[in-house]
Amino acid sequence: MDGPVVMALDSSREVPAVVDCAAREADRRGVALRFTQAIAWPTGGIPAGVPPWDPDRSEPRERDGLPPAASRRAHMVAPKADITHEVLLGDPAAVLEAAARDASLVVLGRHRQEAGDPCRDKVVRRLMRHGVCPVLVVDATADSTAPVLVAVDASASAVEAVEAMECAFAEASARGVSLLVLRRRLPWRARARGVSVAAALPGLRRRFPDVAVCRLSAQGWRKRIWGTTAQLVVLAGDSSAGTPRR
Repeated sequence: MDGPVVMALDSSREVPAVVDCAAREADRRGVALRFTQAIAWPTGGIPAGVPPWDPDRSEPRERDGLPPAASRRAHMVAPKADITHEVLLGDPAAVLEAAARDASLVVLGRHRQEAGDPCRDKVVRRLMRHGVCPVLVVDATADSTAPVLVAVDASASAVEAVEAMECAFAEASARGVSLLVLRRRLPWRARARGVSVAAALPGLRRRFPDVAVCRLSAQGWRKRIWGTTAQLVVLAGDSSAGTPRR
């Protein structure tokens, strides 16, 4: 997919590690980088993703904008990428879900002390259920030696699983750490869909010989995802997103 890399901008906290990750992925894929900031609106009836406008506010709020340091970091990491910033009204989970529809990747920041943050967890859960592209969750508080974790559920097609694993291998290689593979009924041999994950894995190992790979048991799936110490969690897109469930 040639859609942009979308990074959820949390202006209350500038996290260089998240910006670097998003910019690096945009540069690697050769696509644009779009910073998306959601502003919750107190009244209902406004579709998610509507640009903000307030007739009683002559100037944007201080936090409504891309921090200059974040913009500079992004341009340094991905000098050739087209970098844009949008501020949209609506529930953050709904805004990010809408932004993901034309994206090749969504990048979120997550702090371990925020493990119980209902707002951030709601965004992650919604993207996991309805997202149509891989999601990277960057734990900015993890040690730089912590591994990268890639998690693929049965709802992901083989194509999506391979895309997520390729992204995880590239990030693990760039960070100089190992890769943990968590799979639950992974479509390991989905040849009928045109792609075999089993066939793709040796090729990824050859492309990234510096990455040590360890497979994890899927027992306690969600606890494994959020309980395993990792500086980055890669979640595959959901092949059933947008498809009516019976």
